Amino acid sequence: MTKAKCIFCHKSYVYHQGGATSQLNRHLSRCTQFQNKLAKAKRQLAQGTLNYVADDGCIVVNPTEYDHEHTRKLIAKMIIVHEYSFRMVEHKWFNILMKWMNSNYESIGRKTIKNECMKVYESEKEQLRKSLREAESICLTTDLWTSNQNVQYMCLVAHYIDSDWVLQCRVLNFLEVDPPYTGLVIAHAVFECLVEWKIEDKVMSITLDNASNNDTATTNLSAKLLARKNGQFDPKYFHVRCAAHIVNLVVNDGLNQIEGLISDLRNTVKYFKRSPSRLYKFVEVCNDYSIEVGKCLSLDVKTRSAFGYYAQVDQNYAWKPTESEWNIYEKIRPILGEMAGATTAFSGSVYPTANVFYPYILKKIGATMLDKFDKYWEEKNNVMVIATVLDPRFKMRYIQFYFNGLYGSLRCEQEVADIKKELEELYKKHELEQHRKIGGSSSLSTAQLTSSSKETTSLVACLVSSEFQSFLKSSASESSKSELLIYLDEANHSLNDKNFNLLRYWKVNALRFPVVSSMAKKFLAVPASSVSSESTFSCGGRILDDHRSSLKLATVQALVCASSWIRGSKNPPVILGEDGDDGDIETVELPSSVVESNH
Repeated sequence: MTKAKCIFCHKSYVYHQGGATSQLNRHLSRCTQFQNKLAKAKRQLAQGTLNYVADDGCIVVNPTEYDHEHTRKLIAKMIIVHEYSFRMVEHKWFNILMKWMNSNYESIGRKTIKNECMKVYESEKEQLRKSLREAESICLTTDLWTSNQNVQYMCLVAHYIDSDWVLQCRVLNFLEVDPPYTGLVIAHAVFECLVEWKIEDKVMSITLDNASNNDTATTNLSAKLLARKNGQFDPKYFHVRCAAHIVNLVVNDGLNQIEGLISDLRNTVKYFKRSPSRLYKFVEVCNDYSIEVGKCLSLDVKTRSAFGYYAQVDQNYAWKPTESEWNIYEKIRPILGEMAGATTAFSGSVYPTANVFYPYILKKIGATMLDKFDKYWEEKNNVMVIATVLDPRFKMRYIQFYFNGLYGSLRCEQEVADIKKELEELYKKHELEQHRKIGGSSSLSTAQLTSSSKETTSLVACLVSSEFQSFLKSSASESSKSELLIYLDEANHSLNDKNFNLLRYWKVNALRFPVVSSMAKKFLAVPASSVSSESTFSCGGRILDDHRSSLKLATVQALVCASSWIRGSKNPPVILGEDGDDGDIETVELPSSVVESNH
């Protein structure tokens, strides 16, 4: 007789040494823990599933049985975000790959995956509705685009700062607009979209380019929003002109003066790229005159001389710029560099841009360019000024400093006084809104508060001396310092702080400045450009390529919008960039062997 203990249930039992195997089997058949572990092992072996976590931590697949419905949904999202064809799911090697990943995978047809994409669109749309309901203020951008179907699409994009102080950018609609494409038609189409999303009472601004029909559109749309008698809507800040578009117009005015130089340089680039031997000869000329050559041609003084020397050894080269063209270029080059930086800064959609408008424009702009700039920025709109003031790195001190240099002391004093007055009016308006919110959220009624505080009030009055009460009455006229003045009086945040995050600053200081932070949440959401709408057209162009030009309008809208919603819901947002063109005709990249021969 021998005693033993089960490794599963840890119970002791006795068996005869000769019949140990049969007795052990009988015990295991009765052991519940052993049976459960055996069943689980069999399921895992049959399923062959893996535990997978995506790199961005957004998708988690737990070890469960193959879920065809979930797999179909993930494939639909992949097709939407990466702008693949529906027919992809029918490709032979896609199905080979999926079968290799999981032998239980069931093939999906293009019509089925299209229907799944539409389901994803509806699901994501409902989630966006909830997010928009929570937004305090929404800023818009819109533009028109003609597709390869010869259909005119209108794109409407919403920008807002959510409750966690994260700037959100979502394409609301991508729909056909019927001709004629007048301002009234555009205004009607935009307003219908706002009503459909139920956000017409939350709109603060709309950013558009300088097309004349857009002026009519904003006037009409502003009237429609005013007719709703929404106390938060202020037509003074509604129409924002696209800063990137204005910068482009200003730059084109400047480039007209050096049109000859640009033409000569482009022809020079084409001339060199057509023949490697010309590049080698150009480098030899640079060596002879001790001109250093980098990886690319640079338009500095040395290269300027090199073109002249090269013309002496190559009689076929006929595009040497004149000395007067170079002189004009030297004058305009610093401004063009600043404008290029400004355009890049204004084109963002996942960070505030209204606050950097004046810092970029005022930094290097000259009086001549300012005149041209004022030509395009006709009506006065202080959205950008207020956004700059609400950036703790700039505040009112920045506006005063640069306005004084641009306008002179007298006009600067008047401009600053007007801005301060406007800020005070805005502050009072937002302060009233804040009080209404607090009052509306109170859980006790006025009657309850009055009755419950009568006894306490009478007791406190007995304790306070009459002299102190007289002092309070005499000092009642002394107004305490407002949040706005406290914020403006504090020292500016360091411009050298590379880790500074503007929205994080206001998230941290929202409790200290509840009213001013409410202003910041509205004005910092205003986009300085309509680039977000134009970039959506790039997405539309990739979806409606030559092989998919027969897609229905509703399907196009679903694919474009759902792509924006899915990418924007990730943290950080997924930004799809276009592949760069290595064969840029306006860039001459010298071969490494040529560069090395210069040293």
